This record gives sequence, structure tokens and C-alpha cells, in this order.
Amino acid sequence: MVFSACEIASHAATRVAMQLDRARWVGTVLLLAGEAKMRILHFMGLVAILAVASIAASIAGCSAAPPPSTFGSTDPGSSGGSSGAGGSGGSSSGADASSGTGSSGGNDQSGGSSSSTSSGGSNGSSSGSSSGDAGPALPTRGCGQATSCTPADDLAPPAAADGFQIATPDNAFTIRPNTEAYYCYFKLIPGNAAINVGAFQSWMTPGASHHFILFTGNNGADNTVSGGVVSGGAGVGCVPQGSWVYATSTAGEIIELKMPDGVGLPMPAGQMFIFNIHLINTGTTAISPKIKLNVLYAKNATATAGAMVSFNAGIAVQPGATQDVTGSCSPPAGSKFFAFTTHVHRHGGSTATGAFTDVNLMRGGTKTNLVHSTDWESPDVALWSAPNYLTVQSGDQFQYDCHFVNKDATLVTFGETAATGEMCMSIGYYFPATVQTQGTLNPYCN
Repeated sequence: MVFSACEIASHAATRVAMQLDRARWVGTVLLLAGEAKMRILHFMGLVAILAVASIAASIAGCSAAPPPSTFGSTDPGSSGGSSGAGGSGGSSSGADASSGTGSSGGNDQSGGSSSSTSSGGSNGSSSGSSSGDAGPALPTRGCGQATSCTPADDLAPPAAADGFQIATPDNAFTIRPNTEAYYCYFKLIPGNAAINVGAFQSWMTPGASHHFILFTGNNGADNTVSGGVVSGGAGVGCVPQGSWVYATSTAGEIIELKMPDGVGLPMPAGQMFIFNIHLINTGTTAISPKIKLNVLYAKNATATAGAMVSFNAGIAVQPGATQDVTGSCSPPAGSKFFAFTTHVHRHGGSTATGAFTDVNLMRGGTKTNLVHSTDWESPDVALWSAPNYLTVQSGDQFQYDCHFVNKDATLVTFGETAATGEMCMSIGYYFPATVQTQGTLNPYCN
């Protein structure tokens, strides 16, 4: 597949415009004071890229002006391609308990490989589509590790016929100034019937909520909290045991992960949800954050969604050094991916240090970059919608690379705390999911 100069310039301008649009809305938690300067440099760099794209478009005799961004729209399903993975707007509604058997097609925690290197800042891989008709579909971009983001002060529960809401108890977590904590909140889904999930919507209190990850599991008692402080005081965090199904790192907005039309993520009756909650308070007063999650039923689901999550914990970055931690996944041919993103901490995504996390597709000897995250708090999200899903062909392999840069004086290893610990994960959502990938079992990744 060959792109014209117009198409290349337009695509570059579109991505930059989305980043600039996001910069107007989102204020992220900064762990290091020096990152404020980094943000300014990053912004200036984006402006420069946009200018170059416009000049290239002018030379080619076309306009590189991007379409309006859907970020910040009051309708998560509005036009623009990046707002809904299924191509249609809004949230899924209508109960569908006819095919809710089995458990979620989730994750988790497979191996991978890691190697040390002294180079940094560039993944050295080609981007764009591979040549010929076999080239992968070009993605649009999401936000918040999901398909759409809408600034909001709260999240209203859905109508009973459309789904249900789970919210953490009031004052369940109180985070002192200059403190970081991990908690787990356990909650059974309501009712006594299996369901198909058509979308997740979430909202987190700004100011201390860094991210939360939703797992399905069978450990923990209903409506209980475990975990606690991991920095700035005594205590331990919470490491959930289960399968990843949803995550976001954006507070103060309604974040939605929408399945394509006719696709549902099955949950058995009595399924336990585990909220893995990461809280950081860099302010001067204590905060009691709250997390809300809407689970919307899929309508007329005929296909099963799954989350292909690969997790490499082989992280050991020496002071002043870099390390590339990698892994790969080879899902079955015919799998249709509608979203891909990553999850790391601050050593794995920073324009100031050159740290980044990539997901690439290897097809027929050609590498195509799908995800390139240079901001650990706002990772890149690639989206595909009908009819142009990223459809796996025989021999395809997804490869991810977490390029860690350690500017600290201490060793960085796998761990919960964003100050001294790291993670390296790739997350892809797809259908049809014909094999359950529960717990640490992931037959597609190594």
C-alpha cells in the first residue's frame, strides 16, 4: 500500500492535532518537577511537526488540515473515527444474557525477553503500512487507554436496562500529601445471570487518582478493600490475581472503552471485579478519591471479545543506563483487533529522557509501528473500526518494546511504585476470542 504526500501530511497533522487538543484538557500528575519543562518542550515539538506537515502538504498541492478532533466532545460516539471502536456512536445498551457463558477473554502476565543497551530515544523501526495489498489498516488514535474521553465532573449511572454502576465506597482511601498508594477494591457484579459487556465507562476524582485497572478474579471478599501506602510511609500495595479487562490513566473525564457493534465481553454470573487503584498525591492536603465504573450491556452480541495482554517483568535498569524489555504475541489468523495500547511507569515513557514504549506488527518481513508511547501518563492508543479492523494474517506477530531510561541513582526493577518500580505491558482488544486466557496463561504471547 502506497500513501500519497497528501495522505501522509494529513495523517501527521491529525495525530498532532489530537495531542494538542488533549493538552488543552488534561492536567496530568507530575512526579518530577523537571517534567514541567519537558511538557513545554514536547508541546513546542508538536507545533514544529504540525508546521512541517503543513509545508509538505503545500508542496504536494493539497491541504493537511485534519478533521475536527473528537476529544472533549460531549458525545463519546461522535464522528471522527477515534471515539468509538465499533464505528457507531454512543454506548451499547440493552441486556443480552443469551450468550454470556464462560469467563472473560483476558490476559495476563506472559514472559518475553529483555536486553541491555546503551542507545536510547529511537526504536529504529519503520512506520506506516507494509507494501502490497496485505498491508495493515491504518489506525486512528484513542485516549485514556480507551476509545473516547469526555471531560466531566461526575459519571451518572446508566438506566437499569442498559447496565449498572459500581463505585468505590466514600472515603475508602485517604491519601496524604506526597504519598503514593495502591489499593484493591473487590466487588461482585450484581444479579444472578451471565452478561455480555458492550462498553466500560469510568470516572476518577482528579488530584490523586493516577490510574485504575479492572481485573476479573475469584480472590477477595465482596465490597472489601486491601492494600495501602507504598511510598511516603509504612505499608504495602495490592497486586491483584486475575485477568485484565479494562484500564485508564485519565482522571476528571468519562473514559469509555466500547466494543464493536455485535461484540460482547462475556462475564459469568457472580463474577468478581477487582479494581486495582494507583493513587499519587503531590499536593499539600489529604485527598479521598473516588472511582466509578459503568458496565453497559452489549446489544445482540454474536461475537466474543477478549483482551490479549502480555506482561514482561524482566526489568533491571542500572543507574544511568537503559534497557529494552521486549515480548511478542502471535494470535490466530482472522483475529480482528479494534484497540491497542501499553502500560509502563515513568522510566518507560518520557520525552525528556527519550524513554518510549512501542507496539509493532511484523508481517512478511515488514515492521509497521502501531503504538508509540512517549508519555507514560497518557499512553498512545491505536483504534480500528468496521470494516477496517486490524485483521491478523497467518504468520503475523505483534512485538512490543519498553525502552527504559534510568536517570536515577538507584536500580529500577519491576514493582508497583512509579517512583522506583516499573512495568512493561502491551494490551490489545480483539474478537472473536475463542480461547480463554485466564490468569498467567496466555497461549498467544511469550
